[in-house]
Amino acid sequence: MSTAFPPEAQERAPTAERLQLTLFVSGASPTSSRALHRLRDMCDRSFASGYDLKVVDIYEQPDEVVSRGVLAVPTLIKELPLPVRVLIGDFTDEPRVLATLGLPTPKADSATTEG
Repeated sequence: MSTAFPPEAQERAPTAERLQLTLFVSGASPTSSRALHRLRDMCDRSFASGYDLKVVDIYEQPDEVVSRGVLAVPTLIKELPLPVRVLIGDFTDEPRVLATLGLPTPKADSATTEG
């Protein structure tokens, strides 16, 4: 006995979820600007399927900061794919950032095969 899926379910099933990130920054401070630049560069290189990045300025949207429990900036929240992950810092160590967010680290495979 086979079960037929509606066409909509078949179209959605094999696709990977698009990466959704929220970055909390403190205005145009040098630290926040560097973090945003590094994050965009890393995402552009690492996520060919695309990503959505929402940038929240803590001075312009303080209610969202409080509702999300953000205590320091820059703070990055990976919303999707689940599980939700939170990272605080300037994102200088790319492999560690990707690993902390639970995302694939493309450079790790080539480093372990050489010897």
